[in-house]
This record gives sequence, C-alpha cells and structure tokens, in this order.
Amino acid sequence: MSTFVAEDNLLAPSISCHSFNWDRSMCAVSPNTNECVIYSNCKEDDMGKWNEAYRLSEHNMRISAIDWSATTNKIVTCSHDRNAFVWTYDDEKGDWKQSLVILRINRAATYCKWSPDGSKFATASGSKAVPVCHFEAENDWWVSKMIKKHKSTVLCVDWHPNNQVIVTGSCDFKCRVFSAFVYKVDTPDPNGIFGDLSDTFGELLAEFDAARGWVTSVAWSPQGDRLAFSGHDSTISFVQFFAGEDAEQPTVQTLKLKGLPANKLLFCNNDKLIAAGHDMTPIIFDMNGQTWSQGKTVDKQDGSDKKKEKKKETNFSAARNMFGARVNRSSAKGGSKNACKTKHKGPINDINSLSGPGDEVKKISCSSVDGRMIFWDV
Repeated sequence: MSTFVAEDNLLAPSISCHSFNWDRSMCAVSPNTNECVIYSNCKEDDMGKWNEAYRLSEHNMRISAIDWSATTNKIVTCSHDRNAFVWTYDDEKGDWKQSLVILRINRAATYCKWSPDGSKFATASGSKAVPVCHFEAENDWWVSKMIKKHKSTVLCVDWHPNNQVIVTGSCDFKCRVFSAFVYKVDTPDPNGIFGDLSDTFGELLAEFDAARGWVTSVAWSPQGDRLAFSGHDSTISFVQFFAGEDAEQPTVQTLKLKGLPANKLLFCNNDKLIAAGHDMTPIIFDMNGQTWSQGKTVDKQDGSDKKKEKKKETNFSAARNMFGARVNRSSAKGGSKNACKTKHKGPINDINSLSGPGDEVKKISCSSVDGRMIFWDV
C-alpha cells in the first residue's frame, strides 16, 4: 500500500471531504475514493508530520461526506454506493468498528451531518429524500425516518443548534426547513424558536426560493436565529428568523457574489460567515446593522486590486469566460502570467472549524479537489 507524501499542503492527489475529531488531534480524509483515511498528529500545521493511523475501506464507491462527532467521537461516512456507516473506536481491538445503517435510499448519498448532541445524523441523497437516523440498541443498528418533500436531489443539510430542526438544500432551487424531532430521542422544547415540535417529524416549517440554481450549501448560525444558503447562480442568501407567537415572518437578503459560486458555508459567529468554492479562496461576509455585505478574501492574492478594462459581453459569455479563466490559471505554471494566484489550485469543496466545540470560529481548514488542505486564520 502506497502512502501519498504531503508536500506544499498536498495531502492526496485529490480530496473530496474531511473532518477533525473534537480536539483536532486526528483528521479523517477521503482522497476522492471509496476509502476514509484517518491521520494522527494533526495539530502539526506541517502535514508531512501527519501519520496515517487507520484506513477504512468498507464503501465500494466514492465517499461523498465525512462527519466526526465532537460529542460522541463517532464518525459517519456516506457514499455514492447508497450506504452510510457509523464508525466507533474499539479500545480493546485498537481499531474502528462499523455499525449497520438502514438508509432505505435507492440513489447516491450526497452528504451527511451529525446533530449537535450526536444522537442523530441526517443524510442528503439523490432519492429526493433525507433519512434522519437514530440508534436502536435492541437491534444494534441505526434506523432512519424519511423526509420526502423534495422534488430533486438533495445536496446539503445542516442541524439547528436545538438538535430538532434541519435545513436542506436541493437541486430544485429550494432551501427548506423541516422538523427532525424523533420521539424517545428528543425532549420537547416549547420555548424554542419554532415552538413545540413534538409529533411533527418531517413537517415543513419554512421554504425559500431566493436561489436561481442548485442550493449547494446551507448553514445555521450559532444562535439559531439566522440561516444562510448558497446557490449555484453565484448568490448567497441570509434568512433572519424571529421568535414568539406574534413574530413577523422571516426576512431574506440575497447577495450576488463578485466571483464564482460558493460550495461551502460556515458561520464563525452570529455576525460573520465564511464562504468558499470555485473562486478557490475563502471569503468573509459580515453583518453590519441589519444588512449583510461581502468582505475581504482570506487568501491575499497578488494583483487582486488591479482592474482591467473589459469589452462588453453577454451574461452567458461573461460566466463562461470567468470559469474558463479559472481553469486556465489552475493549470498554468507558476511563471506564467495566467498562473493561479491563490494557494488552492482547484475549487474548495469542504470547510471545517478548527476551534473548540461551541467556541467562536477563529481558524478553519479548507480542502480542495487539488489535493491540498490549507489552514486559515479568520
């Protein structure tokens, strides 16, 4: 078995997803294959000092998402093989043991995410459904309850901090909020922002159609009163919820990005958001008063402030030229005038917080199809 040597933050030939454990000492990475590789000694910024500790190879198709619960220390992986596995570390054997998950989907699993307390996880899928899974001790497996009110492939999902609500993003251009309250697993909370959710599993609580393209990422703010979702039309929409029986309806603000679409979103705190995607650099969005605005890029690019005059062009040709320029720059050599100025040389497809659970996010990790994982102070 050959091991890819990290060089210039190059951890693998390509990375599809990654996730850290609770103290950031270990990292689970999928090198865009059916395997999940777990590294130790990951507090070192020099990835050449990371050690491959375990290799999980039970999936038989490409792994699409990995999430490592900071609460239970369990790992969930999902794959295009329509399966998900929950991995628990066995102290006696010194290895990771997989648990059976009954997903009940007939298309690829596209994304998975643990609930904040680690008692449940949700899986997005190409079956136009979201299985919400919880553990049944008597059968020693994870069983799913289905949310089926989507009209196309579900690409992303995120959990509300109250552990009982999820938000989903779909290829039908819609962002939806659902109740994910599971009887005997969750405790009713009548004072929550969405009220008492007992016996409401799968109920549609809100729906937004501000995006004019696939909804590629969704994220809840730490306080749970704000929501963000990105569209493949180079937009990011921010939703503000209001609590109380007589509260006004949620408000939506949509920003048109100055560059290419974002693939991943992460709230640093309730007033700051990080977005990253096809522009190959994380971008900061800030809340000023009651309005969100696009701020600086985290990656300082040479010549980013230089402006060049451009000929008039149609919207379609402008978008095509923008994507084409990114392709040319990512493949150009360092000495070329078209060489990519960003540290990543391909679209960013995953972001993780490197701060402690519940802390304000001050450091993040980004992985890309170029095989690089880069740490940023935000």
